[in-house]
Amino acid sequence: MKKQLQILFLFSSVFFVIGGFNLLIAQTQRNPVLEEVTGTWCQWCPCGHQVMAQILEDMPNAIMIGYHGPANGSDPFSYFQGNAIISYLGYNAYPTAVIDRTGPPMSRGAWPGKMNLRYDVPATVSITLDKTYNKTTRELNATVSVTALENLTGEYKMNMILLEDGLIHSQSGNGSCPGGSNYVHNHVVRSMINGALGDELNGAAPWNTGEIISKNVQYTVPSDFVADSCQLVVLVYEVQSPLYNGEIQQAEKWTLVSPDYAATIASTSPDVIEDNNTPAEFTTVLHNEGLLDDMYYIDLTIDGPTGWAGEYTTVNGTFPTGQIDSVEVAAGDSTTISVTINPNGINGFGKSQLGFASKNSPGLNGSVLLRNVTTTGVDILVVDASIEGYGILISNSLDDVYTGNYGIVSREALQAPAVDLSHFMIITWSAGIAIPVFYPEEVDALQNYIDVGGRLFINGQNIGADIFEPGGNSQFAQDFYNNYLHANYEANAGSSYLLKGYDGDPITDGLTFVLGDVYDRSPDKISPYDSDATPILKFLNGPDVAAIRAATTDNRVVYFGIGFEQIDDVAIRDTLMSRIITWLKEGIISSIPEENTIAKSFYLGQNYPNPFNPATRIVYSLSKRSPVSIKVYDLTGQEVTILVDEVKDAGVYQVNFDAGNLSSGVYFYKMVAGEFMSVKKMSIIK
Repeated sequence: MKKQLQILFLFSSVFFVIGGFNLLIAQTQRNPVLEEVTGTWCQWCPCGHQVMAQILEDMPNAIMIGYHGPANGSDPFSYFQGNAIISYLGYNAYPTAVIDRTGPPMSRGAWPGKMNLRYDVPATVSITLDKTYNKTTRELNATVSVTALENLTGEYKMNMILLEDGLIHSQSGNGSCPGGSNYVHNHVVRSMINGALGDELNGAAPWNTGEIISKNVQYTVPSDFVADSCQLVVLVYEVQSPLYNGEIQQAEKWTLVSPDYAATIASTSPDVIEDNNTPAEFTTVLHNEGLLDDMYYIDLTIDGPTGWAGEYTTVNGTFPTGQIDSVEVAAGDSTTISVTINPNGINGFGKSQLGFASKNSPGLNGSVLLRNVTTTGVDILVVDASIEGYGILISNSLDDVYTGNYGIVSREALQAPAVDLSHFMIITWSAGIAIPVFYPEEVDALQNYIDVGGRLFINGQNIGADIFEPGGNSQFAQDFYNNYLHANYEANAGSSYLLKGYDGDPITDGLTFVLGDVYDRSPDKISPYDSDATPILKFLNGPDVAAIRAATTDNRVVYFGIGFEQIDDVAIRDTLMSRIITWLKEGIISSIPEENTIAKSFYLGQNYPNPFNPATRIVYSLSKRSPVSIKVYDLTGQEVTILVDEVKDAGVYQVNFDAGNLSSGVYFYKMVAGEFMSVKKMSIIK
C-alpha cells in the first residue's frame, strides 16, 4: 500500500563494522508534516480541518500542526510562544498550509496530493525522544537524539512543538464549511517550546551518516493546558530563506502523557482482486502503544457471500471466523496477524473486519477493514483512487439506482501483477485530486481492460493537468489519455463553475449544476480527441467542454474532467450514474430485463467480455417455462461443451463459461428453447 501506519515510534539503528567503516542499516518511513494556518474567525477554515482529518484517515503517520492566527489577534489560540512562525512561513491567506517546508503556503485542494508525494520521499534523519513528565509539577524533561541516515551538508535545526486536541471554542463557518458555537479544535499549537526557529543541531558542520546529535529540553506545561490531550512534535529542517523552503528532513510525534494502555491495528496489504478459487491473503499489525503490557482478544468477521470462509493466524495458531484468540503484546511491541479469506468458488465482494479488544482496558478496541472482490460474478468494480475516499459517492449512487452487484477497492488493488479485470462489466475510477493521478501498473491494467471490450467511467479534477502539464507526475499516461479516454487536454481550469448538459445527450440531457467547492475548484477543460468521442458536459454555454463519452465497436468510456464529489446534488449524481450505467451497458445486456424480473420474450445475449480469456458470461431469458439448452461449438461444428440443459421457469438468467481448456479461436454458442433458436459468435484470445 502507498500508505501505512507507522508501527515503530522509537527508531533503532544496527551497526556493522566492515573494513574499519561503520555501516548504518536503517529503515525510517517519512512522516509528512502539514503546517496549517487557521483561525476561529475564518469561515472557510472548517473545510481545511476536514481535509486534514481525511488525510490522517488515509495516512495515519502524517503529522498535522495548526497555527492559529494572525499572531496576537482575535483568536484566543493565537497567543502561543513562538507565534512569529506565522510570519516566517509566509502565510497571507486562511486556510493555507506548508507541506514539509518544500514551498510556499498552498490552498487546501492541493494538500492531499502534496502529502502523498512527500510520503514516498525517504527521510534523511531519524529522531528518538527520551522523556519524563511529572503530572504534579507539570515539568517536562526530554532528550532528543537525531541520527543522520546519509551524509548531510548545510545547516540544520530542530523544533519541539506542543500541540493540544479537543479544545472547545466557537468557529466561524458557512454552508459549505460548517462551524459552530461548540466547535472542537484539534492539532492546536500551544507552544513552540524551543522558539519559532528551534535549536541548532550541526551548526553548518558536515553531518555524516550515523552521527548522532542530542539536545536536552526542559519545559513547564501551563496549568490551563490539558496534559492528557497534548502531544509533542519534533521536526528537523534545513535552514533556508524563506523558511518555507527549509525542507523538513523528518518529524515524529508522541503523546505528552503516555497512557498505560493504548493500541492500534493496521493492514500492510492492499485490497485484493482474485478469481473465486484463490484465497485473498492479508497481513495486519497490532501495536501496543501503551506503557504497560497488555492482552488483546482477536476476532474476525466476514460481510460477504454465503459460503465464503475466513481464518486468521496469530502466534498461537490459526483460528476460523467467530473463534476468539488472545495474544499478549509487550509495551511498545507489535504482533503480526495474517488473514485469509477463501471464496470457495463463490463469486462476490466481501468486507472483512479483524478486530481487537483490550483485556486490561475495557473499551479499548479497534478493527481494520479488509476488502476483496472476485474476478467473475461482479457487475461493477468501483475503484477509489482518491485519498479522501470519494469512491463512496459512487457506491452510494449505485445503491440508489442499480439493482445489480458491485464491489469497491482502493487503487492499490490494480497495482498487483497481472490483475485480471476482464470480467467486470463496468469499472468506475474516482481520482478525486490524488497526485499522481496514475501509476504505470494502473494504466496497464486499465488499457488491458479496455482492449478486451471494457466499459469505463473515470472522473477527477486535474487528471489531464497531471498528465500533460510541465512537472506533472503522470506524463507516461499521455497515450492512454488520448487513445483510450479519447480526450484532448486543453487547460487546467474551465471557463465557469456552472456546468450544463447537452440537449438530447443520453447522459446529460436537461442537467445543470454548479461545481461544488469540496476542494479548490480547477476543473480540466478537455475536448474530443477523435471521431469516436462526443462532448457531453460544457462550461456555461460552451464551447468549453468538461466531459466526454466515447464509443468504439469494442468498448465505451465516459470521462469527466471534474470529480463526482464536486456534484453536491444527490439527485443529479444518481441521475448521472443511472444514465452512465445504461449507456455503458448498451450492447451488453441493457436491452433485456434485469435479473429476477419476468422476461417478455425469449432472448440470447452477446457474451461479455468478448473477446475473452479464459471466462465470459452469457445472459438469456425465457418468457415462459420451457426446456432450454445452450451449447458451444467450434468452427467445424463439433460440440465443445454444454452450458445449460434443463427445464427452467420464465425469467432472466446468466451462465458463466470457463474456456480455460480451449485454444484461441472463434466459437459459436446456440440456444434452443421450444421453438426459439439463436446462435452467436464469440472469440477466445490467449
